[in-house]
Amino acid sequence: MDEYHPGIVDRFPLCMALLDRDLVIRAWNGCMEELLNRPTASAVGQPLVNLPEFRGFPIRTTIRRLLEGEEAVHLTPPGGRNGRGPLAAGLSLAPLRGPDRAVSGFLMTVIRPPASRQGHLSAPRARSEGTRWRVARAGRSREAGRLALLGAVSELSRETWEEPGPMLQAILGLLATEVPAEGLAILGVGPGGAGLTLLASRGLSAGAASGLPAAAAGPLGPLLRQGMPVFLESIEPAERWSPEETGLAIRSLVAVPVRSRERLVATLCCLGCRPSPPFGDAERAFFAALASLVAQGLERQPLAASLTKGVLDTVQALAVAIEAKDPYTKGHVQRVTQYAVALGEELGLPPGEIRTLQFGAMLHDIGKIGIRSEVLNKPGALNEGERAHIRSHPIVGEQIIAEVDFLQDVRPCIRHHQERYDGSGYPDGLRGQAIPLLARIIAVADVFDALTTDRPYRGALPVERALALLEEEAGRAFDSKVVEALCRMLR
Repeated sequence: MDEYHPGIVDRFPLCMALLDRDLVIRAWNGCMEELLNRPTASAVGQPLVNLPEFRGFPIRTTIRRLLEGEEAVHLTPPGGRNGRGPLAAGLSLAPLRGPDRAVSGFLMTVIRPPASRQGHLSAPRARSEGTRWRVARAGRSREAGRLALLGAVSELSRETWEEPGPMLQAILGLLATEVPAEGLAILGVGPGGAGLTLLASRGLSAGAASGLPAAAAGPLGPLLRQGMPVFLESIEPAERWSPEETGLAIRSLVAVPVRSRERLVATLCCLGCRPSPPFGDAERAFFAALASLVAQGLERQPLAASLTKGVLDTVQALAVAIEAKDPYTKGHVQRVTQYAVALGEELGLPPGEIRTLQFGAMLHDIGKIGIRSEVLNKPGALNEGERAHIRSHPIVGEQIIAEVDFLQDVRPCIRHHQERYDGSGYPDGLRGQAIPLLARIIAVADVFDALTTDRPYRGALPVERALALLEEEAGRAFDSKVVEALCRMLR
């Protein structure tokens, strides 16, 4: 089990705990504290089987089944489904597996609706960089503006980025609001100061940006490669950086080193086409602080990759744990996720949206944690009240992840995967393109898997028959383009 798993689990408003391979509790979140009235301090470090609340559950037998390959197991309490108490609805156990399928620990989820949070939906968060990171300039001093900018850059550097380029580009976008320079750039410095490469730029043409590393290797190259800060208020024509390479007649320059763990990794450059006012101690301190924040952001990238893996591991384990509550849908989450991701790739979605689609497909039915087992597993027809109860699962699902910060982009997938293209779906009756694209993809993947697997009320349909049914409903229930993409993939 990796060190990032406990922090991820603690951010879910569900009753969850992490166990290591020896069944020792390694994380016990706030919902577990409230449910069992057992503080984290008295739970963490204890073997789960020693806690009186869990005596009678076949924990050790279940763990053996999981180690032998089962994906998740749902356990009912010793008194059966009619028992009382906080664990009356049972619990689910799922393994945390690495890429080699080795089990590093277990995720335990107590299957109960998050009653304390039902009815509460946090306000939508602004997701675009423009609204999240804009630094207002009106009515404040230069010093206050730069402090605000450093605060915004600090937040950016703590964000989870799949790669450093977009983060550096966003930082330069912020810097452009405060620094009167014609061009901004961050140049990477090779090991031992060998070679300069362009990592990000703003305000420069494509030709100027591509020629900047070669130009910087001129008269000022040794200073930059040695990590010396450069503040030049006025550069004489003979000293300018190779204007034939950059297309720029640079008259002023700031270049500050970016050091990560005492190693020079980059240089932050501000290029001016006019002489600059004198650089005082305040300007030098500002740029030094800015370079330090850039370094912190770069240092987080390996950690961010690990965190992304930790989120994926935990979400996957949570999804199969909830799925274990409904024996008729075993493997459904995994298959829907595979179909949805393949559809996203077929439709040409960018990598970031593919990742959101993956998480959305994994968690599309998470709201079923709030559906009564006797309704979820009822073999016969449902009455009107039971149908309304099941139709609440998209809203319950969205509420569950409403305050999980790294799953905000997934919320529309969960809330809207039961909408239909003609507006006949639920919960909001959205129509056509008003339904988020990722939710439209999950809807097709979800129904295709339901049609091609055995259910208590009918057997599995052949793939070709399932595709034909989807084609009949294309434009009515489903997005025609998504159905066409599925047919291209499977025929």
